[in-house]
Amino acid sequence: MNTFSQSSAASNPAEQSAERGWIRGLVLTITIVGALWLGSTSSNRMIDVCGEPAGCVTLATSKTSAILTLGAVMILLTVLAMIAGRLVNAVVGVFVLGAGLAGLTLRSASIAGAIFGGASLTSLAIETMIWAVPSAISVVLIFRFSGSPPDIAQRFPGESMWKEYFDSDALRGAITGVLLPLIAWLVIRTMFKGQAFGGACLGGIAVGIAFRLFAPNVQPILAFISPILLAGGYQLFIASRMTGDIGTLFAINALPPELRMMPLDVVAGSLTGVAIGIGWARSFRRSDTITS
Repeated sequence: MNTFSQSSAASNPAEQSAERGWIRGLVLTITIVGALWLGSTSSNRMIDVCGEPAGCVTLATSKTSAILTLGAVMILLTVLAMIAGRLVNAVVGVFVLGAGLAGLTLRSASIAGAIFGGASLTSLAIETMIWAVPSAISVVLIFRFSGSPPDIAQRFPGESMWKEYFDSDALRGAITGVLLPLIAWLVIRTMFKGQAFGGACLGGIAVGIAFRLFAPNVQPILAFISPILLAGGYQLFIASRMTGDIGTLFAINALPPELRMMPLDVVAGSLTGVAIGIGWARSFRRSDTITS
C-alpha cells in the first residue's frame, strides 16, 4: 500500500507538469497565430501612393491613419504577448510581439516600393529610431506582467525597475546591438523584402546570444531595444552621407545593404531574433537553471 501511494505521489507532479506544458503549448500557438493574423490583416489599413500596404508612416498617404493603426496594433499585440509571457516566459512573450509585427511588415512595401514611392531614406531611418520608444514600452510591460525569465533572477529585488533594467551593466550589454546592422550588411544582397527581414532577424539572433553571454545576469530589456536604435542611427548616418541618384543606385543594385531594411523589418527582426538568440544562448551556459 505504501509503495502504491509513493508511486502515485511521484507520478502526480509529472502528470501536472505534462498538463501545464500542453496548456502552455496550446496558448503559445494561439497567441502566435493570432499575432500573425492581426499583423497581416492590419497592413491593408496603411496604403501608399501606389495603393499597396505601406507598412510605415513615412510611405502612408494618410499619416494619421497609419499612426492610429500602428498604435492599435501595438496595444493588441502587447496584450497577446503579455498572455504568452505570463504562461511561458517574458522572452517568449516578446517573440509573440515580434511575430505580429513580422506579419505586418512581410505584407507591406519593401525598399523598392519606398524608392518608387519617393520616400526619403533619411525619413525611413528616423522612423526606425522612433520605433525604439513604443517597442521599449511594450517590452517593459511584457516583462513587468510576466516576471523575470526563469533563468535570469532579479539582481535588485524590491528596487526600482529602472535600476533593474537600465543600470550600467545593462547599458554595457546594449552595445551588442551593433551586431544587427553589421550582420544585415553581410547578409542582405537583394532588394527583396524577405531578405531584408531575414538579415535583421539573423542580426537579432546574434545580438541575443552576445547579450546573454556578456551580460548573463541582466534582464534583457535593452537587448531587444538597442538594435532598433543603433540600426536606425547607422541607417541615418549612411543615408546622410550618400551621394548620387537613389534611383540609379537601386537600378545597379548599389544601394547600401543596411538601407534596404524598412523600419518594421528592423523592429520585427530585432524582437523575434533576439528572443531566439537568448534561447539559443542557454546551450552555451551550463549553469543556467530553468524551471517550469
